[in-house]
This record gives sequence, C-alpha cells and structure tokens, in this order.
Amino acid sequence: MKTYIVLDESGAMHLKNERYFVIAGFITRELHKVTSTHKKMEEIVKKRKNISLTQKIELKSSKINDSQQALFLNELYGLSGVIPIAIVIDKDNLSKFGASENVAYNFFVKNLLKYLFRCNLPILKTHEIELRVDNRNTSVKTLRDLETFLQWEFELKDLEVEVKYLDSKDNRDIQMADYVANLVWKKYNCVNEKLSRRVSLYYRTYISKFPFKLFGKSPTIKQLASCHK
Repeated sequence: MKTYIVLDESGAMHLKNERYFVIAGFITRELHKVTSTHKKMEEIVKKRKNISLTQKIELKSSKINDSQQALFLNELYGLSGVIPIAIVIDKDNLSKFGASENVAYNFFVKNLLKYLFRCNLPILKTHEIELRVDNRNTSVKTLRDLETFLQWEFELKDLEVEVKYLDSKDNRDIQMADYVANLVWKKYNCVNEKLSRRVSLYYRTYISKFPFKLFGKSPTIKQLASCHK
C-alpha cells in the first residue's frame, strides 16, 4: 500500500531574523481522511471569518489566528493513521554547512526520511512512497531532481519514491502541512508562543533536529516581536 508524505516549509534559510527553519507535515496512507477533515474545518473557519462558503480561498496559516489554526491542527492530530512530522534546522549552527538553499532542501528532506525510518514506524514498511510538496516555494520549484536524489538514497531499501509538486490552493493536504510547519516554526522561533498549547496532541510530532550535536547551543538573542507568520 502506498504511503504518502506531505510536506511544506516555514521560514527561510536566508532570513537572519529567525533562528530556526522548518520542513514539516505528516505521513498517512489515508489521504482522503485529511482532505475531508480539512474541508469540514474550513467551513467552520469561514463562518467565523464571515467568508461565503462558496468563495474559493486558501486559508493559509498566515491568514488565520491561532485559535482558528488550532481547529485544523487538533482535527489532523486526532486522525488515526496520520503521523505529524518535522525537521527543525538550527541556522545559527550551520556556519560550516556551506550548501546552497536548493541543495540544502534536498539534504534536509533526506535526513528527515532517514530519521523517520530509524524510528521504525510501521506506516513506513512500504515499497512505495509518494512525497507531496508545495510547488510555490522557489527552493522546491527548482529541485526537479529531488525524486532522483531520494531514489538513489533509498535504492537499497527496495523503495520507490515519487515526488509530486502541487499547488496548495488546490490541495487540502498541502494546506494541512502548512499548518503543521507553521506550528513547529512558532514553537521554536517565537517567544511565549501559545499555539502548541492549544494543540493537545502536539507531543505526537516526530521531530528531527539538525545539526543534532550542536542544535540549540550558544543561543543568540533573536526574539520575534510577532508570531503572525
């Protein structure tokens, strides 16, 4: 049975006013559960924001408040067969990394997958993975070799990896990944963030940290005035 890994990113490698960059989303074999849940919660949020139910609009994490975002996240985290995942990159400790942003994205996705396989998740006992990513991110748009890169990396596992680049406006699963990525981004970058406290099952998130040995060490004074990312 095919396993879906849906990812989005929050923050940017080149921004200096934030310490942590995040790639996050979820794993599932039942994508329809995620999309139907998003549709249901979208109707609730639209009513709260006085938006017509017939109006097609993407409720990105940057356009809704923490309370509304938590509605989506609590439903997603509560779904059986859905595992939230993330890799958090400590940019302050990448001084010797030296990779371009495009190469770095490939590298971090590979490291996230390797971490997840080390966790021995039953859902990853599969021969076919479909990686679904947002095509609006410049770093992703230019990385058409990501599929080949991952196939080389996991060839010995007899694992077929297919990468699909999707527009989040038309894909509810990518929008859900956006909420997870923004949640984790706020958790690590924002002073006194409150969103994770609104998500009762936040602890279920499998989080890889890079670079592992230096992660979080020698913290700089980078405090964001706002968490409305």
